[in-house]
Amino acid sequence: MKRRTAAAYAAAATLLTLTACSSGNDDEGAAGDSAPAAEAPAQGSVEQESDAAAEDDSAGSGDAARSNADSSDSAGGVITQIQNDAINRNIIYTVDLRIDTEDAARAADEAAKIARTAGGFVAEENTTPRTSSLTLRIPTDEYNDAVRDLQELGDVVDRGTTTQDVTQQVVDTESRIDSQRQSIARIRELLDEATDLSDVISIESELASREADLDSLLSQQERLSDLTSLATVNVTFAEERDDEDEEEDGETFGFASGLSGGWDAFTTTLSVAAGVLAAMLPFLVLLALLGVPVWIWHRRRRPTPSAAGDAALSPPA
Repeated sequence: MKRRTAAAYAAAATLLTLTACSSGNDDEGAAGDSAPAAEAPAQGSVEQESDAAAEDDSAGSGDAARSNADSSDSAGGVITQIQNDAINRNIIYTVDLRIDTEDAARAADEAAKIARTAGGFVAEENTTPRTSSLTLRIPTDEYNDAVRDLQELGDVVDRGTTTQDVTQQVVDTESRIDSQRQSIARIRELLDEATDLSDVISIESELASREADLDSLLSQQERLSDLTSLATVNVTFAEERDDEDEEEDGETFGFASGLSGGWDAFTTTLSVAAGVLAAMLPFLVLLALLGVPVWIWHRRRRPTPSAAGDAALSPPA
C-alpha cells in the first residue's frame, strides 16, 4: 500500500515537471512572436517620421520658394509703380540757351524750323542787327532732341535748365473742378425746386459765383496742361565779333563819334530849355496880364518931358 502511494506521488511530480517545461516553452514562443510584432510597429513609426520629415522639408522648400517668388513679385511691383509714377508726373521744363554764331538771322530761321519739325512753334521773336532772341514751345517728348539740334547751330556760351513739378497742383485742380461741378449741379436742383422769389434770386447769385469759380479753375487747368505738355526753350543767337570789327569800331570813334555826342548834347540842351520855358509860360502870362495895365496907367500919370520944359521957359504973367 505504501509502495503504491509513493509511486503515485512520483508520477504526479513527473507530470508537474513536464507541464512546467511545456508552459515555459510556450511563453518563450509567445515572447518570440511578440518581439517581431513590436519591432514592426517601431520600424513603421520610424518610416512614418522620416516621411513626415521629408514632407516638412519639401513643404518648407515650397514655402521658401513661394516666399521668394512673392518677394520678387513685390519688388517688381514696387519698381513698376515707381516707373509709372515717374512717367505720370506733371513737370514744367524751361531751357535757356545763349549761342554764338556767324549769322544770327539765319540761325534764328533754322531754330524756327527745328521747332516746327518737333511739333512746336515760335511763341516770341526779337531780332536786332547782331542778335536774335526766340522763345520756342516744343512738346516735352521731343524737346531734348530739339535742344541738341539747336546747340549745333553755333558755339554754346551758356545753358540752363529748370524743372518744376506741379503734379500735386494738377491733382488738386482736378479735384476742385469735380467738387465744383457737383456743387453747381446741386444748386441747379435747388433752383428748380425754389418757388419764392427771394430764394430764386439768392440761389441764382450763388450759382453765378460757383460758375465763375469753375471757369477760373478750368482756365488754371488749361494753363497747367499747356505748360506741362510743351517745354519752353529761350534761345539767343549772337554774332561773333572778330578783331577786325573791333578795330573798325575803334577807328570810327573819332570825328563821327564826337559829332554824334555834340549833337546829342545840343538837342538835350534845347529840350531842357524848352521844358523850362513851358514851365514858366503860365507865370509869364499872368505877369503880363497884371503888369501891362499897371505900366500903362503909370505912364499916363507921368508928365511928358516937352510939356515940363515949356512950363519952365514961359515967363510969369
